[in-house]
Amino acid sequence: MTSLRISTFDILNQSILAPGVAFDFLQESNVRVLNSAYSAPQARGLLYVPDSSGLCAQSLPQNVTRYNHLPVNTDPVVAIAPWLSPSCTLSYLQAASNDLVSAFVFYVPDQTNPPLAPAKSAMWDLGDGGHWRSVTAYPVYAIASQVGGMAVSQLALYSGNTAPDNQLRLWIDITTTSGGNNLPSIWIFLLIILAILVALIGTLSLTMHMIQRKRRNDLRARIARGEVNIEALGLGKLTVPQDIIDQMYTYTPSTNTAMPKGSSQGPPPLDQSTCAICLDDFTESENPVRELPCRHVFHNQCIDLFLLDTSSMCPLCKQSVLPKGYVPGKITNAHVRRERYLRRNAARRARHAAASQTPNASNLMLFGPHARASARPSVPPPTHAPPIEMTPIPEHNDTHAPQVTPATAQGRREWARRRALAMSGLQDASVDETESEPRTSKARKLLRRVFPNL
Repeated sequence: MTSLRISTFDILNQSILAPGVAFDFLQESNVRVLNSAYSAPQARGLLYVPDSSGLCAQSLPQNVTRYNHLPVNTDPVVAIAPWLSPSCTLSYLQAASNDLVSAFVFYVPDQTNPPLAPAKSAMWDLGDGGHWRSVTAYPVYAIASQVGGMAVSQLALYSGNTAPDNQLRLWIDITTTSGGNNLPSIWIFLLIILAILVALIGTLSLTMHMIQRKRRNDLRARIARGEVNIEALGLGKLTVPQDIIDQMYTYTPSTNTAMPKGSSQGPPPLDQSTCAICLDDFTESENPVRELPCRHVFHNQCIDLFLLDTSSMCPLCKQSVLPKGYVPGKITNAHVRRERYLRRNAARRARHAAASQTPNASNLMLFGPHARASARPSVPPPTHAPPIEMTPIPEHNDTHAPQVTPATAQGRREWARRRALAMSGLQDASVDETESEPRTSKARKLLRRVFPNL
């Protein structure tokens, strides 16, 4: 909003007279900034009318204050003139530029209180397509017709050279409170609300990221202490690094038995003389065998590829071969959500199990042994039913069925890997593991980047 104030200025004392002593006028609205590019927060100075002649000066009083009526070396000054025609307006602007004014105020004379035209209206066009707005190096304002006429009439009273008129002139002060930004108040309110929402969302997102980071660190610490089953935690396949495989006990079977017993350096006391994957016996001078932590033994070439690329579980007993406290390379927010879901399910199952084991008091008969005996259901005597013939069901997934072993070494490795897969009960690694799980939309993934707890 732009407002103006016209007051009486005492040249000798260099001060503005009080409103009750001399002329004073305040206009708090209906002021237009015609060239907003040069709009200043405040424009002030002694008020005068630039020199003009001919038709441009016909609507002005004869003794109106001119530039030569102002004190010598006056700074700053503000010009005022009527908006009559494009030629008169351009001549006034040229004269004001020579006087080094700080601002120019125009008014349309002889108007009967009409609404002031907007700054972009064709009324303020000088026939140059608005070029004058860019070349005028000072702010140009427009005021109502009545205000401009009153100001010019007062200029005619404060332009004399005799005392006391020689020391009194008019002073104008134009203030633009919005600094040239005429945004409606509703837009400013909306911008404030938007800024508050952005700040709240940013604060909430940062808080969630910090909480989730602490949860990841806590999960990593519990995994290192061996409190979390990382096999159940893994969202995808969890494999065994090569350095852990190299630390497992490896040896070459003896001549008579594949697993000598009683030796502290020998294989475990298991009656296992055949590799469960390739179904070949452990014989001397053949491939070395590797013992898993669960005490099951396999050929190196049979078990290593399976542990490196497919799973970290033993194909026979489904136990993890990873050492206690092993921490995967990266703990993600998905692992945190998975582990929290598993803990909640375990706690829910424990509560249900405890509730199912609690006897119902209403079903207990506390009236002596006869009452308890009568409460027992009567069992009919057994009858001799004819025997039922049981037909054996063929086992299609029998791992000890005759197998056709490929001839090439590469085919044999792939055959051993697939057989270990079948034994472990896992799906084929060539099938995408995420197909069995519901797909997460891109919008939800993006939302989880901002709010990781969702």
